[in-house]
Amino acid sequence: MLNTKKTLYLVVVLSSLVFWGCGGGSGGSTDPISTDDTITTDNNITIDDENTSTEDNSTIDINDFPDAVPHDPSFTSIHFSGSQNCAQCHDGIKDSSGTDVSIVKAWQGTMMANAATDPLWKAKVATEVKEHPEFKQTIEAKCSRCHTPMATVEATFDDPLGDTVSLSGDGFFNHENFYYDAAMDGVSCTLCHQIENTLALGTTEGFSGNFEIADNKGIERKIYGPYQDPKETPMQNSVQFTPVYSQHTEDSKLCASCHNLETPVISTDGSLTNFTFPEQAAYTEWEYSDFNGTEYSCQNCHMPKGEGNVVISTRGQGLQARPNFHQHKFLGANTYMLEILKNNRVKLGVLADETKFNESITDTREFLKAAADVNLTDVSFANGALYFSAIVTNHSGHKFPTGFPSRRVWLHVTVKNSIDQIVFESGALNSKGQIIGVDDTLAANEYEPHYDKINDALQVQVYETILSDTDDNKTYILLHALHYLKDNRILPRGLDKNNVPENINPHGNAVNDSDFIGGSDIIKYEINNLPPDDYTVTITLNYQSLSYGFAQDMYKNTELPEVALMKVLDADANNRYETVSTDTASSSDR
Repeated sequence: MLNTKKTLYLVVVLSSLVFWGCGGGSGGSTDPISTDDTITTDNNITIDDENTSTEDNSTIDINDFPDAVPHDPSFTSIHFSGSQNCAQCHDGIKDSSGTDVSIVKAWQGTMMANAATDPLWKAKVATEVKEHPEFKQTIEAKCSRCHTPMATVEATFDDPLGDTVSLSGDGFFNHENFYYDAAMDGVSCTLCHQIENTLALGTTEGFSGNFEIADNKGIERKIYGPYQDPKETPMQNSVQFTPVYSQHTEDSKLCASCHNLETPVISTDGSLTNFTFPEQAAYTEWEYSDFNGTEYSCQNCHMPKGEGNVVISTRGQGLQARPNFHQHKFLGANTYMLEILKNNRVKLGVLADETKFNESITDTREFLKAAADVNLTDVSFANGALYFSAIVTNHSGHKFPTGFPSRRVWLHVTVKNSIDQIVFESGALNSKGQIIGVDDTLAANEYEPHYDKINDALQVQVYETILSDTDDNKTYILLHALHYLKDNRILPRGLDKNNVPENINPHGNAVNDSDFIGGSDIIKYEINNLPPDDYTVTITLNYQSLSYGFAQDMYKNTELPEVALMKVLDADANNRYETVSTDTASSSDR
């Protein structure tokens, strides 16, 4: 969608959050099926995979980077209060089954809590600023709106012109900056619970971080929650906030504030255009799906409810146990980054301990497995050809994958004969972390198309977005993105691709694929030149947060310390991708 706007939205993305990506990476593979650099074509000819990497042979390691200075989660400011202050009353709580559902403990190991410590986000911001240093202040101000929101809001109240809102240099990333503690507490309690229920909430005017925080002070500051008749005195006495009931805290439009993002378009000659680009639109995807109007709001899926009734505070007399308590797990799919954060807590300044991250990773992995599945059907062999179809079904309330455009899912298919030899393979990862056969190098306009039918090992079904700049060339620079060359992410159930706003339309071959419909896609496979035999087909649906091409483009900028650090973290990461679903079938069974 090319939306002409008078207001400049220089927003670089959330890498995070709640709808967001999953285990991935650009480096070596931990694929249990295939890790070599060769492939077998449909004619059983083995060839080398010659895709190259931009990796250098530098000896930089994690110890070459300084440890981050931990922030103080007990900070207080005029409008906000740190997460540890909230934990005094809202941790140590249990649901009716005895399960610990402490709010801050659950939140601390999530991407929401670590929105400002996320090294991929920092690296991407740095590369975007390098690309257009003339827009540095505006880029960082808009990026900070959703990743360091408390610091940004507080600094803007202090200086309405916004001159104190910045990230790099002496900005929020500097531990000596006045707003450092508020910045590094991420998307925290008193940010989300102070967002006002304005008419703009859930609309274009309220997207791209344009939420509103009231300029109140002391106990005049309202903390909105989902329960009626809250006791006011305990919170007023402890943290000088007044709890207030408001239904909007359980409405998807609250999440839309940061999970629908329009970015400006800067042409390749460096001039600012009047267009914006729909960098992510999870809320609109949900809005046009069958999930809208049901109990499946963002909160109901990504903040699973505890058992029975819960007394949500450990302080206060005669507190009532409340039903329908949403745990603050903020489940997404980004196990890749959660692992990096867990394994580099001191280096990145992360406060959550290993146990919290392990719980978050386990919950996230199970959540991801429920998001989609793949099933084989119509497996048959005739006249030297093996035929089968794969049905990919999206069970989530938005596109799969959704969010930041480095994310992708793909199908890995292996066919084995009766003596367990692989006679066909599509979608294996090689030792460089590339999907064999997929065009995701840095060459202009090389990308894997959407397929309705696959009959060659070098063809791989990849569900992803590919960005195009103002010259109609593929780009990984977000601020150059004008439209999509490809968007074949699986649509949510009920979304009619022919009757939706342009910002959530599919692009590329998927547009005319009659099997690519709301909720699913069907891919046909035909493997020729096979001798008569019983063949076993195994298909897996894999999910990756950081695609190879996206990462390699970013790693061209390793002179930037943020990028150099992310490259080292990526190289040391073990969790390259997640397997979402697997199915196996035999030609003799069908």
